[in-house]
Amino acid sequence: MRVTLLAFAFLYSICFVKAQEKATYQLQGTLFGVPKNQKGKLFLQRFGGDLPLDSARLEQGHFRFKGTSEGPEIANLFYMDATGERSETLDFYLHPGKITIRAKLGQLNHADIAGSTLNTEARSFDKTHQTILDSISTLMAAYFEAENAFSQDSFRMDSPARATINTIDASLNKWSAALQKAQVNYVQQHTDHVLSLFKLQALLKDSSNQQLVSELFGKLTPALQDSPLGQEVQEQLANLKNLKIGDIAPEFLLADTAGRQLKLTDFRGKYVLVDFWASWCVPCRVENEHVAKAYDAFKANGFEVLGVSTDFALSSWKKAVSDDGMTWTNVVDPDGQVSAAYHIKSIPSNYLLDPTGKIIGINLRGDALYETLKNIF
Repeated sequence: MRVTLLAFAFLYSICFVKAQEKATYQLQGTLFGVPKNQKGKLFLQRFGGDLPLDSARLEQGHFRFKGTSEGPEIANLFYMDATGERSETLDFYLHPGKITIRAKLGQLNHADIAGSTLNTEARSFDKTHQTILDSISTLMAAYFEAENAFSQDSFRMDSPARATINTIDASLNKWSAALQKAQVNYVQQHTDHVLSLFKLQALLKDSSNQQLVSELFGKLTPALQDSPLGQEVQEQLANLKNLKIGDIAPEFLLADTAGRQLKLTDFRGKYVLVDFWASWCVPCRVENEHVAKAYDAFKANGFEVLGVSTDFALSSWKKAVSDDGMTWTNVVDPDGQVSAAYHIKSIPSNYLLDPTGKIIGINLRGDALYETLKNIF
């Protein structure tokens, strides 16, 4: 499990397309099951957006939205009653043209969507892989519950929730790998469908997939590659071009817990794990146990960990370093400049470097870090 700006980061991806001519969309439909005297509203929102694009009142159960869009993007639709109670959310693809939705309050996420081949294709993919998606959904719910318990235990190393999270995480990794395989297979079999670009963006949420995505992108039709959405994928790949296996990791300068300025190149001559994390990130705090295991086992062989915290509150950062027994070097990136240079979209994230500073591993989580180092030493 990794903390991202969006929930279900491995399921969905946002596309902010490049500037192009806008076209009109019409979103209309019926929401059944809303009491006649209830004065609520439906809200349309970009996936991951802070503010709604639009809102609409129901007229005898019917609703209508109209606006302009630059291309296909993931959007949310949800209902909120007069007391502010929010319904479940429907995630769908919003694009120019006419889209019709028929849904029932309480089952909005199971709505029927007509007039959109993109949404039909996406629904077909989900239906084909329903077992995978349902398993991930169930595990995510259990994960969030355990995550809350771990937070309430103040991230104690002996918290029972830590073991629960590790167990759930192992299962999540298994099902996430299955989903990734399904996404790759879909792209390979649908080199001319726009949904393939969304699947590639989902894969790119894990930067270790950049080589895979680059190869898959090269197999798409020229029209899809040159589309605004295709250009967006190309830009994302370009941002990661100096952060692939075999590249020299970018230099940076940050302060450690004592206020000393340290450079990445100060660690040349050792194998170094550049580990991005934060004190408030539950998956990071759980992962620290695995990092500690690897560090204790191989530090005598020339292995070092350089923890890069994205914390704003330095006191919280230092407390977490102490509480989690992080005896390795820790620096802080409060302005996020180093995280931006490494294009960190979710944490924990890490890069394993060889003694020359070359990247030899990306996002080695759980036992993967220990096993990789065991093969090296």
